[in-house]
Amino acid sequence: MISRRMLALGAACLFLGASIPSSQAQQWPSRPVKVVVPYGVGGVTDIMARLTADRLSKMLGQTFVIENKLGAGGAIGVDYAMHSPQDGSTILFIGSTLFTVLPLAQKVNFEPLKDLIPVSITGTNGMVMVVGKDAPYSTLREFIDYARANPGKITYSSGGPATNNHLSTAYLAGKENLDMVHVPFGGGQAALTAVLSKSVDMHFGNSSDLIEPVKAGTVKALAVSTAKRMPQLPDVPTVAETVPGYEYLAWNGYAVTGGVPAEVSQKLAEALRVIAKDPEVIKTFGNLGIESTGTSQEEAIASIRKDMPIYAQMVDMAGVRKK
Repeated sequence: MISRRMLALGAACLFLGASIPSSQAQQWPSRPVKVVVPYGVGGVTDIMARLTADRLSKMLGQTFVIENKLGAGGAIGVDYAMHSPQDGSTILFIGSTLFTVLPLAQKVNFEPLKDLIPVSITGTNGMVMVVGKDAPYSTLREFIDYARANPGKITYSSGGPATNNHLSTAYLAGKENLDMVHVPFGGGQAALTAVLSKSVDMHFGNSSDLIEPVKAGTVKALAVSTAKRMPQLPDVPTVAETVPGYEYLAWNGYAVTGGVPAEVSQKLAEALRVIAKDPEVIKTFGNLGIESTGTSQEEAIASIRKDMPIYAQMVDMAGVRKK
């Protein structure tokens, strides 16, 4: 027969066991934290991750170490984090397409908002549409008219299928019923080089990669994808000034996998909100055409839910939905 003393002891043990994860989460970070960036070194996501990870190290008293785990559009990095200890010692810094695009375009081992959960949108950036400096069109309207009069002749580069470069152009083509040829490359820099070398006619790239080439005159900017003109390129019109309703924003931010305690996410989001207001962070991001945001986790989740049906439409326009 089980005594009352044994029952009380068992209950105490259950209570203690249940409280351990919460206690560990409240003490987070108690050891160095890996920040998995599922893209290459030197890209805009990597730069943002390193800057904010340095601030997190100083603010939270533990080292935040960047680990680049690239491949499969970012899915390899997510898989690595999913198979790491779920105690907050491994987190991610990723792009928006891992939530909105990749699961539609290829087979992945995670479900967005369940196995991969956003913590905070760190910064948003627009895209810049560029052509060769000697191109026969100097405005977006001229480009659209030329493309429409020459179906299948215009080529455009991207960093690969289902990337922001690809989707932003496919979205424009879909809205304007343009027939253009997609030429994918192994990364955004290679896609930009293709325009500079005149191997392709057009490229819709990250503002962080294109502000300086545009200012230097090595490429010609026809439009930006943001709702308003970018302060870094005030003379470049928005796409929406020619194609009403067009807007394309990319973002990068922190995320965790599904097993990481909510307390870790909350503490991380609170720290990132402070970092987003750091004048040096704002200036560095601004020079890259990035707006420092530092959203709450609830705001990040709401933004993704809003974007999902919009990006699903773009995936279909680009013809990259998985079979």
